Amino acid sequence: MNRRVSVLVAAVFALSGLLFGAPETAIPPPHGWIGTTLQWAQGLGIAFAVLDFLLLVYLWRTARRSGLTSMGKQLMFVTVAVLPIAVVFFSYTYGMQAAETVEACGACHVMEPWVNNLHDPKADTLAAVHYKNRYILENHCYTCHSDYGMFGTLKAKMEGFGHIVHYTTGHYEKPIKIASPYPNWRCLNCHGESQKFLDPAKHPKEDMPDLISGKTSCIDCHGPAHPAQEGSAQKKASLRQGEKSAS
Repeated sequence: MNRRVSVLVAAVFALSGLLFGAPETAIPPPHGWIGTTLQWAQGLGIAFAVLDFLLLVYLWRTARRSGLTSMGKQLMFVTVAVLPIAVVFFSYTYGMQAAETVEACGACHVMEPWVNNLHDPKADTLAAVHYKNRYILENHCYTCHSDYGMFGTLKAKMEGFGHIVHYTTGHYEKPIKIASPYPNWRCLNCHGESQKFLDPAKHPKEDMPDLISGKTSCIDCHGPAHPAQEGSAQKKASLRQGEKSAS
């Protein structure tokens, strides 16, 4: 029985090891590459889930034939109490990290224009410039649209869950708009100490207090952050027409 269980465990983890392989990119991974944290969380979560299922099937068949032995009872404890906790842990780890990727942000069809613009090498929006020049190495949407620190991460994840709910239920309006004005300190967290920002020729000292306080928005000069949405121009035009009619 011990040998069968050992072979079973080895087979499951050998198959799951395929998920830990290096991604297919133009740049080869460094020597000794064993995958990212995200890949390991995904692989281990799947491996433990499959192992738990196979052990339950094995124990069920064994119990029907000859009842549960002491070894079988120990395995039952592992399958019922230990492995499910491991599956939940790695699933949570994978889910939390995967939710920060650009692919996760583009999973909703309404966000495709932003993601397509991000990937367009000819685009000159602020987001596209940051992406193609790799001013942000990864998780580009999440990095710019989340607050910093522990509670910033928690807030971003909760808002992201809210976006999924609105998209799934169809309770959203077009054109999509940001919930609140984009704060300067998100920009300054990366750029605030750079020589370009501190250069008086680019940002005069008398303008610094307004930039730091947010009275003057970085987007006013460095925008647009994203391309104009389809329908936004028509909506603005109809609003202007309505104001003229009212006057």
